[in-house]
Amino acid sequence: MKKGTTIRKIIYSFIVCLLFGAVMLVLTHTAQNGMQTTQILPGINPDPVYVTCEAGEPLDVMLTAKEDFQVSGFPVLLVNIAEDSRGTLRFTVTDDTSSILVSQVIPVETITPGKWFTITGNMVFTAGQSYKLTVFADGSSPYFMQVPKGEGAQLPFTEQVFKDGEVMECGISLGIDRVEPVRMTYGDIFYYSVPVSVLLTAIGLLCIWAGWREVWSVVLRLRSPAETLVRRYGSELFLLLLFGCICVSIYSRAYLKGAYISADSAGYLREAVNLTAGNGFSYDGLAGYDTWFANWPILYPVLIAAVMLVTGAEAYLASKIVAMVTAGLILLVLHKCFGKDAWLYGLCLTNIGYLNLSYYTWSEIPFMLFMLLFALLFAKVLQEERPAWGWYLALGIVGICCFLTRYYGIFVWIVTGLYLLVLFVLYQQKKERAVLSKLVGLTVTAFVSGALSMAYLFMNKLMNGMASGVSRTMWWDDYRILTDDLIESLLTEFFNIFSMQIPELVEGFPYQIKVFVVVGILAGIGWLILRNCRHFTRESVLIVMAVVYDVVFIGIRYVSSMDSFYFRFFEPATFLLSIALIGLLLPYLRGKRRFCYFAGMVTLLLVTAVWSIFANGGMDRNDNYYLALEAQWEETYKEIPEKSVVIFNDIDFRSSYYRPDVVEGTIRPGDEFADLQQTYYGSEHLCIRAEFAKAMLESGEYHSSVVHRLKEGIEDKEPAEFVVISLRE
Repeated sequence: MKKGTTIRKIIYSFIVCLLFGAVMLVLTHTAQNGMQTTQILPGINPDPVYVTCEAGEPLDVMLTAKEDFQVSGFPVLLVNIAEDSRGTLRFTVTDDTSSILVSQVIPVETITPGKWFTITGNMVFTAGQSYKLTVFADGSSPYFMQVPKGEGAQLPFTEQVFKDGEVMECGISLGIDRVEPVRMTYGDIFYYSVPVSVLLTAIGLLCIWAGWREVWSVVLRLRSPAETLVRRYGSELFLLLLFGCICVSIYSRAYLKGAYISADSAGYLREAVNLTAGNGFSYDGLAGYDTWFANWPILYPVLIAAVMLVTGAEAYLASKIVAMVTAGLILLVLHKCFGKDAWLYGLCLTNIGYLNLSYYTWSEIPFMLFMLLFALLFAKVLQEERPAWGWYLALGIVGICCFLTRYYGIFVWIVTGLYLLVLFVLYQQKKERAVLSKLVGLTVTAFVSGALSMAYLFMNKLMNGMASGVSRTMWWDDYRILTDDLIESLLTEFFNIFSMQIPELVEGFPYQIKVFVVVGILAGIGWLILRNCRHFTRESVLIVMAVVYDVVFIGIRYVSSMDSFYFRFFEPATFLLSIALIGLLLPYLRGKRRFCYFAGMVTLLLVTAVWSIFANGGMDRNDNYYLALEAQWEETYKEIPEKSVVIFNDIDFRSSYYRPDVVEGTIRPGDEFADLQQTYYGSEHLCIRAEFAKAMLESGEYHSSVVHRLKEGIEDKEPAEFVVISLRE
């Protein structure tokens, strides 16, 4: 019997090995006509700067090959394409004899704005030869994104863009699909087929010789300690994984592969640099001025400056570290508050809006941390019968931190005021001492913290002339467009929660119909809240704070000047609302086997997301976008001495913190040179681009004292890019 069993096992093993050999013979066989396509894309400017392609006016791009190579298509990225456009785009490539090599006519409505699409066309480039790509728009005016100098170095050709007969100093968002003949096996074509075949063969042989029941019992025994580990530390391990994913994403996308610096970002960074230099609230202290920092509260620049001092990192990288540390602190707060369920709450940090906020140097990220802490502390005070005075103290401190991160943070005391009214009504009804104690405690906390916040604004008023640094009176607005932006933004916020873009079907709805989608979503959320939420719970406080935040903000926007509605403004409230909704849904999910499967799928997605960043070269430090940008700034500023004022400044606004000793200025026709010396008292030099200086002289409109200095500067520095004039003479 045993002998017969052994013979059967040998026969079965032989069959398995024979099948394995046959599969490997196929997988290692060379595929005919093997070609490898590599898509090479330039690094586009992340800011909204474009190369326009006007309707009826051709845009010419001269491509000079650095080497011999073959392409199968040209990926391009276009924006400013109207949904109802019925025009076309014609792409034509010709050689130096004007022979047409590629000609494609693309209907504009088939192009998705803001995404790369490929113009098919097979052609061979010869080293040293030039080819002309002509883009002709008919019935539309699409925009290419600008590609800064040096960002297309990885492309196998040099690029010159001609618009209106003039050469532009940038490239356009144009890449190539490079094709090369390679020896490819079927194993290369079908990913992971070879290791999977080896693994299945090993499992098959193991089951034949050990028995499938014995193998399965071993698997079950191994599963038990794994399940125990997951039950005990699964939430903590998931939060660590999530924290790592966020950090890798921020470092890769916002430092190695991009620089997310808006005008506000440059202001925060400039103040942080001045803080590290010991200039306090002096926004232009390094430039020699006593300008008071009041446009934004001070706390966010303080955090960046603190990281700079502790780590030695420069300002922009320090701001990314602040975003990473803040994400870690949010996850710690969630773990402390929600325990084993914290992993689910942590998914709120995968919101597209939150990640985009993290990429930029914006104060909303620490603001969201303080808002979360305020809501949780406030709920603690409401739930405790007799909360200790320390909870009120912590609540007041966090409330001040909300305000010192964003002026709008003062809204937390509006929320407090609403709850004070509710507590007052309850006290009138029940006359309970505990309710009176909370009423008094919250009133004192709100009064003290609110008074300190108002004192900060009063200090700004004395030092700057305006409580929040700038005039925030109403500018002209197209209210219909503003309302359309509000509808679009609210829709975006909903889908951002699920890390999704607005589906194409919904995106195509007119705004008059989109408003019903928004109302339907809000009605569904409202029904869930009314059915499941109870008074004075964590969820209720989070919901009230989120609703008050959005309602007050929308009201303020309709009567004051600021950017239009988009994710930056709504994401803090969406973050709080998402945490509250998870709390309401959790009782329906906890204990369900499908819930465990969901956790496993999310974990797998996070692991593969990090893997993809590494696989796509996202952590390649040899191709550092930010350092390349710094090198460009260094080149631009090389002729500008320390403590200079740059007249009619056209230098990249993102670099204003990189040279905080430099300020912007202007010269009006009636200004005398003595006026400039008085106005720009902190600067030692006046710099103006040579071409601007020549234009000023040719205009004949400027004061003779200014003209005299400009002439001297041009004569002394004829070949230079900037004219430098001393302000101390």
